[in-house]
Amino acid sequence: MAALTFANVKVHNEIEFCRVSNLEIKQKIERAFLSNRISYYERWEDVSLFKRMFGDGEKQNCIICINSMQKDKAEALIEEMPEVRGQVELLCRRVDKTFF
Repeated sequence: MAALTFANVKVHNEIEFCRVSNLEIKQKIERAFLSNRISYYERWEDVSLFKRMFGDGEKQNCIICINSMQKDKAEALIEEMPEVRGQVELLCRRVDKTFF
């Protein structure tokens, strides 16, 4: 029996799908993704200490990242949820950082 060989190539096909600052909206998106079998991960944007203390109450933003192959399905889900549509900023750009 031949031994298995694996390539050392890392595939990064994740995209930053959307930016959300409201936690209730984020949970609705998460539930929709989970019930439709869309894998995702969250990345939180840090707000600087200066902006938190002296800014206009800037909220912490969550960026939801998904696999690029599931982008069309995720966009269709957002379109089906009218309460979410106006409070989500669709980004659809490639993830530029490698986390491993």
